[in-house]
Amino acid sequence: MFVTVAICTWNRAELLRQTLEQMCALRIPENVEWELIVVDNNCTDATPDVVASFADRLPVKHVVETRQGQSNARNRAMDIARGDLLVWTDDDVLVDSDWVAEYVAASERWPDAGFFGGLITPWFEIDPPSWFESNTRVLEGVMVIRDLGPREYRFNAGETPYGANMAFRRQAFESQRFDPNLGLVGDNAVRFDEMEYCRALERAGFWGVWVPGAKVRHFVVARRMTLEYVWKHFEGDGRGLTRIRGRSAGQPLFGAPRWLYRQYASAKLDYWWKRVRRHPEWVRAFANAAHIRGIIVEHRAKARS
Repeated sequence: MFVTVAICTWNRAELLRQTLEQMCALRIPENVEWELIVVDNNCTDATPDVVASFADRLPVKHVVETRQGQSNARNRAMDIARGDLLVWTDDDVLVDSDWVAEYVAASERWPDAGFFGGLITPWFEIDPPSWFESNTRVLEGVMVIRDLGPREYRFNAGETPYGANMAFRRQAFESQRFDPNLGLVGDNAVRFDEMEYCRALERAGFWGVWVPGAKVRHFVVARRMTLEYVWKHFEGDGRGLTRIRGRSAGQPLFGAPRWLYRQYASAKLDYWWKRVRRHPEWVRAFANAAHIRGIIVEHRAKARS
């Protein structure tokens, strides 16, 4: 079997260095050949030098994708990947030494599966604040953690892998492209690209498998553990969902239905009431308000365009 490992990166050279250093310890099964593709999405930092510094230890290829956006970078990787299996991770991840081997074994155990997802646990830059630590279920997406349990099984309806740890069989990834209208572009926070990609695969007849043995640790930087970042994340969720579902009906006000503004005001009031009273659900209420704000922002952007 030939395996392609792909990483898309944008101006995170030192984090990427840690990721590549960890990959030097990967255990590759004897019957497997592999390549590592790093897609540079217009980096202006030392990314090319970092990648080049591993050329004698990893089968790494540095590729530049000039069209900005994570989905464009992923599509570029799929264009040149030679693998029977395409395994994705991020530039801020530490992979387990058996990571590739676990995906190879799972693909052999499940020969009809089109895609796979594995365990993502957090690796914190600093100790999380108490409000963050007590709301990990709400903030799973912010931390990019994914844990569906210790048993390997076929994904249930609505379950998809996260981009920091997922794999696709060639028949699957050759059948679909990532939607450039979704996913991170520079500093924006529009989400749902990976989920929609997997749903497109499911509509095409493919299905996925949860592989808990394929483990990575995701670096949760300090700025992710701030209310500003949490707001931006859930606002991006709202924007992405609106791009998928389309604009809602209703009498417009500045490009968005009036009822959305009422819903947003109610959500903000709910947040402030719970925050003042130290209600345990205040973080969830904060996230909900940000999500609705994102829906409004996307409606207004669509109206302007």
